[in-house]
Formats: sequence, C-alpha cells, structure tokens
Amino acid sequence: MSTAPARRGWLLLLLGGLTCLLGLAAALAPVDADDPVVTWPRPGAAPEPTVLPLSPYRPLEFTASVPCAAAAAVGDGDVLRTMPAAADDPATAPGLSATVSGGTLTIRSGPEVLHTGPVGGSCVYRVTAGADGTVVTRDGATLAERPDLAPPQVAQLSTAVTGPASEGLGVQLHTDARYESSPTPLKVALLVAHLVALAATLAVAVRTWTGTRRALAVRPRPGIADAVVLVVTLAWAVLGPVNIDDSWYALMARQGAETGTIGNAIYQFNVTEAPFASSQYLLQFWGGVAGWGLLPMRVVPVVLGLGTWVLLRLALVALAGRVGARPGVVAALAVAHLAWFLPYGISLRPEPAGTLAAAGVLALVAVALRTGAVGLLAPATAVAVLGVTTAPAALTAAAPLLLASPLVWWHLVHSRWPARLATAAVALAAASVVVPLGLADQTLADVRQSVAVHRWYYFQYAWYSELVHYANLLLPDEQGVWGRRLPVLLTVAVLALGAARLATRRGTGGPLGRAHGFALTVTAFALVALALSPTKWVNHFGAVAAPATLLLGIALARGPLPRRAPARLVAVGTAVLGVVAAVIYAGPNLWRPYGDWGQPFGNHSVVDAPVHQQVLAPHLGPLYLRSPLLWLLVAVAALWWAHRRRRAGRPSGPGPDGAVLRTAAAGGVALMLLVFVLAPVQQAPGPSVASMNLAALTGKPCGLADAVVVQVPDGGPLASGPSRLTGVMREGPPRDRPALPGPVWHTDDAGTGTLTTGWAPVPAGTPSVLVPATGDLRSGQSVTVEAGTGPPGEPAATARIPLELPGEKTAEWTDLQAGLAAAGLPVTQVRLVVEDTLDGPDSWLAAGAPVPARERPASEVVRGDPVYADQASALLWPCEDQIVVRHGIAEAPRWRLRAGDGMEGATEDNAFFFANGGTLAGIERTATFDELPSRLEPPPGRAMDGWGHVERVEYDHPPGRYHLEVGTERRWGWQGKPSLANKAYTGRDFLG
Repeated sequence: MSTAPARRGWLLLLLGGLTCLLGLAAALAPVDADDPVVTWPRPGAAPEPTVLPLSPYRPLEFTASVPCAAAAAVGDGDVLRTMPAAADDPATAPGLSATVSGGTLTIRSGPEVLHTGPVGGSCVYRVTAGADGTVVTRDGATLAERPDLAPPQVAQLSTAVTGPASEGLGVQLHTDARYESSPTPLKVALLVAHLVALAATLAVAVRTWTGTRRALAVRPRPGIADAVVLVVTLAWAVLGPVNIDDSWYALMARQGAETGTIGNAIYQFNVTEAPFASSQYLLQFWGGVAGWGLLPMRVVPVVLGLGTWVLLRLALVALAGRVGARPGVVAALAVAHLAWFLPYGISLRPEPAGTLAAAGVLALVAVALRTGAVGLLAPATAVAVLGVTTAPAALTAAAPLLLASPLVWWHLVHSRWPARLATAAVALAAASVVVPLGLADQTLADVRQSVAVHRWYYFQYAWYSELVHYANLLLPDEQGVWGRRLPVLLTVAVLALGAARLATRRGTGGPLGRAHGFALTVTAFALVALALSPTKWVNHFGAVAAPATLLLGIALARGPLPRRAPARLVAVGTAVLGVVAAVIYAGPNLWRPYGDWGQPFGNHSVVDAPVHQQVLAPHLGPLYLRSPLLWLLVAVAALWWAHRRRRAGRPSGPGPDGAVLRTAAAGGVALMLLVFVLAPVQQAPGPSVASMNLAALTGKPCGLADAVVVQVPDGGPLASGPSRLTGVMREGPPRDRPALPGPVWHTDDAGTGTLTTGWAPVPAGTPSVLVPATGDLRSGQSVTVEAGTGPPGEPAATARIPLELPGEKTAEWTDLQAGLAAAGLPVTQVRLVVEDTLDGPDSWLAAGAPVPARERPASEVVRGDPVYADQASALLWPCEDQIVVRHGIAEAPRWRLRAGDGMEGATEDNAFFFANGGTLAGIERTATFDELPSRLEPPPGRAMDGWGHVERVEYDHPPGRYHLEVGTERRWGWQGKPSLANKAYTGRDFLG
C-alpha cells in the first residue's frame, strides 16, 4: 500500500471526496434574492389607477387597506380592484375586488367572498394574504380567515374613488421575484474552491491512469474537405434558415443580460431554466459583446459547429488511425457533417452546444480506448455532464461513456481498493460540474420548483412514446421539412443496415470496420437516450448529431453494406435506402419563419392545404425527388457503372446501396445550399434573411426595422355629415370594446345592417386612409371606402375601394388600409360604406371613421418605445427596446411586433396564455392591440404570406403609477417559496 500508485489512489480519493463535498456545500449555500416591494399609491400622491402586470401573477405577500369613507364615497362601483372587471371571473382570473352595490360592500378574493356588509362609519378594512392564507379585519377585528386562500392575482390597481375620500386607500405587495438572485460571498467562495478541486481532481486522474498503450502518432492535417466545411459554415451564417425557437433563446439570453437571471421569458411564469441553461449563458455573454441581431448571434453556432467538426476529425483518427485521415474518408465525413449541420446546427437552441460536448466525449473516449488511459474518462464524464446542462435531450452526450465500461471494469478488477474507491470518487466529482453551471445563482429548492413548473404546465411524453418524435418528423409542415428529415432518416437507415452487417459479421474488421461498429453502437445508445427527453420536437434530433455524423460519414466512405454481401441483402438494403430517400424528399421545402421567403418549388404564399404542401416538395418540373422510380434508376445506374468498370479491369466502385446513400446525402447537402442561395435572389428586391444579414455587415444591423414600412395616422378621424343606418346598425362602440377617437358604429349578433357615412373632406396630398374595424371580419362582410372628387358633399366622380378583411373574427381593433391612388382620380373626399351580411352568434361588426395615414419606416415608428417582439421574430428586431420581466413585473410594451408567415396560430398567444403562465398575461388583460397596416419595402419579387404584424398597445390605465423599492432576502439552498405548480394557481390541471 506504500507504492506510488497506492499513494496516488489515496490522493485521488481525497481530492474526489473533497470536490464532492464542496459541490454539495455550494449547492446548499445561500443566495441573496431580490425582494421587490410595490407601494400604491406613490408616497404623497392620491391613488391613481395603474397597470401592474405581475409575473408570476400572485404576490408573495399582499396587504390592502380599504377605508369605509372611500367605500361610502364611491356610490356603486369599485373601491379597489386588482384585475379588470371584465376578466374577474373566479374560474380564470382570481383577483381581489372591493365593490359597492346598493349600499353593500363586498370584498372578494377569487372564488371566495370574504366579507359583505353595509357601507358606513369611519372604519378601515385590511386584507392581508401570504403563505399562511388570507385574513380580513376591520379595525383590527378579524372578519374572515382563509388559511388555504393564496394572495390574489394582480394585473392592475384601480379605484373609482377620487378626491379626499381616497385618503388611506392603498396596497403594498411583495412581488414574486424568487429567481432573481445572486450568490452570497460564502457561495462564491465555495464555488471557486469547488472548481479548483475539480480541476485538480481531473488533472491528477489524467496523469495517474495513463494506460499502457501509446496513442497513434497521426494528426489530422487540414485539407480540401476542411476548407469546404469552413467556407460553407461561414456562408450558412448568412444564408441559413431561422429556427422558430432562435428568437426565444435569444430573448432568454437578452433578459438574462439585463436582469441576471436566465428565465423562460415567454411563459411558465418566467421560471429559471437552470440547470439546463449553459447554452443561454453562452448566448448571454456573446450577445452582450456583439449585439442581439441574427448575424452576430450566429457566431456562437458557427464556432460550435466548427469545433464539433474538429473534434469529430480527431475522434475518427483515434478510432481508425491513418485510414481515418485519408482524403476520401474525410470528404465523406464532411458530407455527413454538413447534412446534419445545415438543418440543425445553425440554431441558437441548445443542441449545437450539446453536440460539441458529445463530440468532445467521443474524442476522449476514442483516445481512452486506444491507449487504455482510464484517466481520460474523468474529463469525458465532466464534458458529458456539461453537455446535459444545455438541455435534457443532451443526455445523448453521455452515450460514448457506455462503450468505455469494459475498460473501466478491467481497471477496477486490476486495481486495489484505494484506486477502486478513487474511481468512484472521481466519477462523482466530475459529475459535480453541474453545480457551478446549474446552481451558481439559484437555490436547490428553486431549481426543483422550476422542474415542477415545467412538468405541470407543459405536456410531456414518456420514453415509450418516442414514436411521436419520428411521427413529427414526417408531418407535412415546418417540422417535417425535407432537409430535417435528411440526416435523421439516413442515419436510421444506416443504423439498421449496420446492424445487419454486424449480424452477418461481414465487413466488421479493419480500422474503418471497428470505427463503424463503435459509431453504430454509440448512435444507437444516443437514440435510446433521446427517447428520455420529455418533449418530442423535431429540433431535439440535433442532439444525436455527433455520433450520427461519425456513423453516416463512415457509411458514406465504405458503403452501408459489406462489399461482398449476399445479393439478396444488397437488394433489400438498396430498396430500404431508396424508400427512405423517397420519404425524405417527400417533405415540403418549407422553412418558416422568414427562411421561406423566396424559396422555390411552388406557391409559398398558400401552404395550409395538404395539396400545396405536396407541391412544395423538391422537384424539377414534373420530376419529383420523392419518386421511388428515381432512386431505382440511381441503383440501376450504379450497377451498370460497376459492370463497366469490372469489364475494364478496374475496381467496381460503390454498389447500388452506396450509390443511393451517397446521392441522397451529397445531393441533399447540395440542394439545401442551392435553395438558400436561390431564395434571396428570387425574393429580391424585397428583404430576405440573407439580405438583412448582409445589410448588418454594411452598417444596417436593425433587421426588420429597416425593411418594414408602417401606415400611421396623420391626423384625427375625418369629420363627415349625417350617416344612413339600416337594420341593426347603430352608432357607438360595441360592448366590451374600448371607444375610439371620433364616431364608431356597430351591429349586434342578431340581424344584419348597413352604414353609409356622409362625405368627409380629405386633406390634400393624403395617400391613404385607415378604417378601424373589429368583430366578424370574415369573407362575406364588406367594408368599403368610396372616394370622390369635386364639390364638398357632392362629388362629380366617385370610385369604390374595397378593403381587404383579415378573414376571421377578431376581438381587437384592426386598421384596414385604403390606398387612395387605387381610386384613379384626384381624391378630395371619402365616405365609409359597411355591410354586415352575416346573421348568427358572435357575428357583430364594428367600424370607426376613416383616419388619414402615411407610410413611415418601422424604425421611426417604434424606435425609443418599449416593444415586445415575439419569440419567433425578436432576433430580427435587435435595435429595439425589448421588454423584460424584472422584479416580478412584466414591463409594459408600447408596441407588439409579431411574426407572420401564416404561423400566427403557433406564436401569437404563448406569452399571453394565462393558464400556461404566460409572462404577459397581465398585459393581455389590461390592454388592447391595434394593428397598423404594414408591408416590406422594397416589395418582394415572389408571392409570399404576410411578413408579420405591428400593433400599438393601448392600456386601460397608465402603467407605472406606483412606487417600487427592491430589497434583498437571504435564502439557503433548501429554502423555497410557495409552489407555482398546482391547479389553484391558474386553474390548470397537471399536464406532465
């Protein structure tokens, strides 16, 4: 036991144990969490109604004071309300209300009536609520006590009481900012000590367990394939498609840069993403340095992708020796890498970071197996855990470690007990890298609560539902794009044929044969690990890219089947690959959002119907790449070519199986590059992703703000003479809709009606007018502007300008544009003609007086105002003042900027969905959204769906009329706050 190996074993045991203890201590060490306190009214001021959209919706502590004098002064109405009256339904919006009706004061919190009684006297009611329930007192005497009633939800603080009677009316609340925390000095010291101990443990392990075999003295040399990968990767940063989640992850990072916390930003109450936030931390760092636009942010996946390529090159050389460095093999690996990188690797999602970690683990395990250096498995374990901290799907990064199990077992069998115990301690120490990455600024209790929230409010699948992953891949929509199908289905096919190769024990020898077996096994384990992901979005397939690239590259280099495989096996394998290729290219060429602009293969302005999605499949005239006949011809051509080469005395080359695989893979890479080079050309002169990225390189980094023009009012509503109303049409705003400046007309559900206003003079030079409309704006309804020229009220000539309706029912005011140039005459006056022809439930229609308007660049319209650019478009609005959730309060935007491309149904409501913890649900309840007509400038060269939406946000009350003071509280790692994951919080049942 006194030998050097034994001493090092004891040293590693001590270092590993110390690292684990320091990691545990750091996880349980305290943090300083923000404790924001809102006081209303502001000191020295009278109560003024204000918007206060809390997120999460319920404060941690709530106190309201309601003087009896205020209740007596209001008559019938609201003394205090924390939610709008129209939304104060106990089943959906449980806020606090103190209302007077018929001389009776009623205090309600959600579904509970806490008190009813006559108004009068000089008393003061006080409502207090917190973790221990809700209590109502009057002058200190308890009137009601509800131990299980949580604090009320808050979206506003409003009252109808004015003047001296409002004195003493007020609210003080502690918002729920539990995740806005920072490590205490003690926690920082423990984290630093833990990292030092971890680094020492890994270094000693690598130097101690060095193995007995020498590493192969082969170093990959840069070649043509490396240059191609570099050039294509850099070009793809400009040309490549926008993933629908790119802006979402950028919003998380951008919010983290401003608030210090990586939260969800869109829903689930903005809970922390820890411990799966490593990639967002990377985005946060880089965005703070380079800016938040699409092109600068893509530097991150570009670096990750190139790093993955380098590590895969090293792994292949470690596995196959000199054969792995041959130009042909490297070229095959490059095709495989690009097949995975182009559709999955340019994203800002976590998968590219997880893929880099997986490639690092592959390289370390490959070297460890070649040299017998068990010590390399320690950093491999740390890197695998680092990968898992990017996303649950990145558990695939740990798959290569399973193939090192025999080496570890041999090490344990041939070691003494100190080394055996040290091995376990080192493994646990390496895994403890999760602490500084996942718990540096959060408590363990808060992270556990975050996991519970994700499970409660988001539907999750069991591992045995993995078939859903593949079913989603085959959908005829954005998930089932042919480019996304390409690497996944080819990898699965190669995996199946590789299993047949192993079963027949043909072609398993030699350097590439052994490397093929390694890559095949790791890929199989990775796909099994992917099944453990609780969600089944197609994006998650990017997590298996590292081992799958290695497997696909080797198969491309040597063929998916052995060279001398039986003819029956070759026929079956070729048929399988041909069918897989046909299924791949049956997918639509549909790259929404934004990446679809200018794309070839059919009319991309109409993609909802299956027939249109089928037309979008890649084709050349009548020849569709989804045709199995085409792939049969590829196989026949390969057989003919091999026959000619054999007759000439030369090697036959790839068989039909290899020809189909190479054509599908290399052809797919080439086609993907081709369509994304062609798209901006066909979109020109209109904006595209590529043109906006190129503009960023030339000093115009603001994306859509420089590419969109907006119709904005240029004066007040036009005044007209008397109007003619028929049927159920009447003057005034519709029920539950805000009034507008100027006259408004509407119909009711029952019946139809028409409106013809008098003629209204139009200021000279007015290019267009806007008509605000809401209600049933489906096909069949008619809103028309009649333009005239001549004497006021008696035009000598007129022309009708029908307005384009949204084609759906809408609860918000929408501005419909009438370009006066369409009249074909010098317009001096206009009038509005509305025909409500639909009779039925919820078929009412409303319109307001026309308003003169002019086009202005979006950058001039929204610049300087707080905006909410949604989770699909925020990357393309990098110069705007994006709101964040800070101190448990959602900032109130002045503008809402939404993606279009026909994806409104998938993106519009996420942040405003109350039951799912939408961070802006309080905004939805206290504001309306008025859409302004907008378009791309210059106009696009091809027909396309709507680019997006610019909406002005109008609030029921002015935001910010309260006092905010932010304190701190210290919480240990095991101390949490009341749970957000229960039905009582929003009324939503458990989804996970």
